[in-house]
This record gives sequence, C-alpha cells and structure tokens, in this order.
Amino acid sequence: MMQNDILSLQETAENTWQAKYLGNYGTYNIKIKINKGKIETYSCSCPSDYSPCKHIGMIKNVIDNRIVKNKENPKEAAISIEGLLQNVPHKELVNFIVSHAKYNPEFTNKLLLEFLHKATGKQENNYRQALRNSLKDIDFDYDDLYDYDGNSIEIDVLDEWFTKARDYIFQKRFDEAIAICKACIEEYADWMEDVEDEIIECIDPVYMEKPFELLTEIASNPSINSNELFQYCMAEIGKPKYERADMDDSFNDLLAELAHTEKEFDEFIKLQDKLLQSISDKSSSVAQGIIERKIAFYRKNKQPETAWQLVLENLQIKSFRKQVVQQKIAEGKFPEAKKLIADYYTTSQNDTNYYHREWDALALSIAEKEHDIPVIRKIAFAFIENYFEKEHYRIYKSSFKPGEWEKEVQKIIAHYEINGKNFSSSVADVLAEEHDASGLKKYIEKHLTIERIEQYHKHFAADYPNESLDLFRRVINQYAERNIGRNHYEYLARLFKMIGSIEGGKEMAKAMIAQYKIQYKSRRAMVEVLGNVKL
Repeated sequence: MMQNDILSLQETAENTWQAKYLGNYGTYNIKIKINKGKIETYSCSCPSDYSPCKHIGMIKNVIDNRIVKNKENPKEAAISIEGLLQNVPHKELVNFIVSHAKYNPEFTNKLLLEFLHKATGKQENNYRQALRNSLKDIDFDYDDLYDYDGNSIEIDVLDEWFTKARDYIFQKRFDEAIAICKACIEEYADWMEDVEDEIIECIDPVYMEKPFELLTEIASNPSINSNELFQYCMAEIGKPKYERADMDDSFNDLLAELAHTEKEFDEFIKLQDKLLQSISDKSSSVAQGIIERKIAFYRKNKQPETAWQLVLENLQIKSFRKQVVQQKIAEGKFPEAKKLIADYYTTSQNDTNYYHREWDALALSIAEKEHDIPVIRKIAFAFIENYFEKEHYRIYKSSFKPGEWEKEVQKIIAHYEINGKNFSSSVADVLAEEHDASGLKKYIEKHLTIERIEQYHKHFAADYPNESLDLFRRVINQYAERNIGRNHYEYLARLFKMIGSIEGGKEMAKAMIAQYKIQYKSRRAMVEVLGNVKL
C-alpha cells in the first residue's frame, strides 16, 4: 500500500477529510473526521471485512504528517496564497473561478454552499436549484455496485450540504440551515424518481433521514417559529415522490415533534387517522407503526390514559395484546389474561413457534402464580421437549416431588436419546444439571471428542481427576497427530493450561509437552508455542 496511490486528499471542513485511493479493486472513497488528534468517525468504500480497514490508518498517518508540516511552516503556504491573490486583478480572479467551476463539480458545490446565501432571490429556491444541478452530475460505478454487494452508496454532495447546515446551526443562522434541509428533502426525493430501484436499495438511508434530524434539532430552539415548519411538513407530506424516497415516516415523526398548539395537535391526529383509514389490514406492520406514533405522541404530551386506550382498542396487534396481558398479570387478573392469550392462540394458527413460545411463557408465568401443576408441567415440558434449556427445565423440575423427579429424569434422558448410538448434548446437559458426575463422565467417555471433554469436564473432573486426565490425554494425542498449523498448536496450548487446574494435571501437561517437543521436533511452530506455555 503506497502513498502514491492516494489520488486526492483534502480537508473538506474543519477536521473533516476526504480522500480517493486507488486500490486493488478500484477507487475507494475514504472519509475521516478527527477530534483532538483521534479518529472520531470514518468510512471507506473498499470491500474489506475489517473495520477499520487498513486504508483508514494509512490515510490518518498522511493527514498527521500534513498537519505537522503545516505547523512547522505556518506562514509559508498562507503568505504565498494571500500574496498571490492580492496581486491578481479582480476580473481575472473571477474569470479563473468561473472557468475552474465549469469543469469541477466538487469545487462548484463548495463555492455555492459558501456564498449562495449572498445571491439575490429567494434563498430556498437558490438552494434547490443549486442542489438539483449538483445531483444531476452524480454518476454511479455499476461495477463496484455489483462486485461489492452490501456496501452502502455514499453521496459526497449531500454530505457537504449536511455539513454546511450543521455549521449554520452552530452559528445560529437557522434560516439558512432550514433552507438547506428543505432543499435536501425536496431535491433528493425528485432526484430519486429517476434512479433505478437496484441503486436506491444500496444508497445509505442517512440521506433521507439526516435533513429531518437536523430540522428536529433546529425546532428545539425556542427562537424558531415551529408553526412554519409544521405547515411546511403538512403541505409536503403525502406527495408521491416522498413515498418512493421512503420519507413519509420521517415527515410524520417531525410533525409529532413540531406540534405545540391545540390546533396542531388536532391536525396531527387527523392526519394519522386518515392514514390509518386507508389501510385495510389493521394488524399490519404499517397500521401498527401509525398507531404507535399516535401512542408516543399522546404520551409525549402527557396524555397516558388516551395512549393506553389506543392499546386496548387495538388488540389485533400482538405487541399491544402482550402489553395488556402483562398488565393483567401484574394486577392479578389472571382469568382475563388467560382469555387474551387463548384468543391469540385461536387467531394465530399461522404464526411461527417463536411467537407461540412468547405467549407460552406468559401462560406459564400465570400457571406458576396460580400453582397450577398440570399446566406448569405441560407448558414447561413444551419448552424443553426438543432440546435442553436450563430455565424451563428447572421450572419443570420444580413441579415434581423429589421421589417423583428421580423417575422423571430417566424419562427425559430416554426422550432425548431416542437412538442411544448418537451423542445428545441435551442428555449431557441434563446429567450436568443434575450433578451426576459419574453418569456424565461415562456418557462423555462413550461419545468422546476433544470438544465434548473440553465442554463438560468441569462437571466431573473434581470427582474423577485421574479418569478425566486420561480422557484428555487420549483426545489430545489424537488431535496433535492429526492437525498441523499454528492455530491448532495454540489450541493445544489452551488445553494444557486447562488441564492444569485438575488434580495432577500440571504434571501430566508438563510431561506431554516435553514428549511433544521430542516427538514433533520437526514442527517448529509447535515447539515454539508449547515452549511458551506457563502452567
């Protein structure tokens, strides 16, 4: 990786850097934000699975070197540029900027963002027109798109606009920041109408979310006329272009934050009701999202009773029904809770076992409170029927008397074994849970592997140290004989450290390591790794 492969590197805003790097798989776009000399945020479009990738550290080093050089010669660059510009006639400078901007979209974008507020005409229109032109210049690298599925597409132009809006917020120039956010919302939605679906799926969702986040932040300032923003959202929401850009929810969420007067409350709720009426399936995720938005709105505005009434009126939505069941259980109204659960079972035959288990857990908690032994056994066993699970195994066990349980354990083991020739982790887990050291040792010995002895030895090694060490010796010898490579040798080292905690284990480990150094002296990596084992 050579610094010569850095195609460009520039500070786009204070402590924010952007680079283009020529890598093995094309040109990578790299962004780094530095805070007090340390990386705060970063991104790289390379296909590496590592985060951060190697390019981030390399670019950071180049940035650090550049900063050091600038500090060593603080006046050199500034004086040369300032001195030069002071001697350039105004007309020539203007002609140069116009000519340079004509063939450099990135420079044009920076120029517009810096000085567009000085242009004549309505600011919002100026920003929209400027961003519209910049978005037209965006070109996608389809090869990168298809070769590296999973990497979100970043849009540098919009990133710069968001940064400028953030600067204006910091300067409390809220009108400029709002104008930029509106332009980003409207022009991005218009631009997306001509973008192919497969591209849209890969674009980072931050570009449809960030303007609304910034507007929400701006609206929290008491000096802002939030009603103007509220009316803006009411006028824009519902336009077809925002549905394709997936911005409708963002508009609604922003409206919920902006509503402060009684009239705005009514407008917001009427809008949500209108959206809900247009949905035929009131149990759908879309309907749920609208109702949840109303509930959050009522709670935010200190109307918890109204919010809870919405939950009660929409029991067709599983999460709402679950809230009501939990509330009934907390109030000790078990018959009502059980009826709600029974009704769910009746209407949810197509649901997956996962959702049924969630409701089974609620029914089980009621049975425990009512000390209903038959129901406890039925539901708890359903949880452990296919595989051992400690929590519900213990609940199941608690429903038996000691004399009854001894017989039941054998039934459970027989149930898990089915075919006694195959190993069952559930059988081993039951034996471990029951502290049956002898039974577990025999079971592991019958189905001996290095992974099984490693996992279960702690449950019987204290009672049977010699037998346990013998089992370790057998599997370790087999493993050492069959596997080569540093990773395998490091695994052997961990095993030797592990058996060191067993009575007599340190002596055996030392002897085996000494033997291996002779037996496998040609395996230099093994000799090195085992030589570093400290027992």
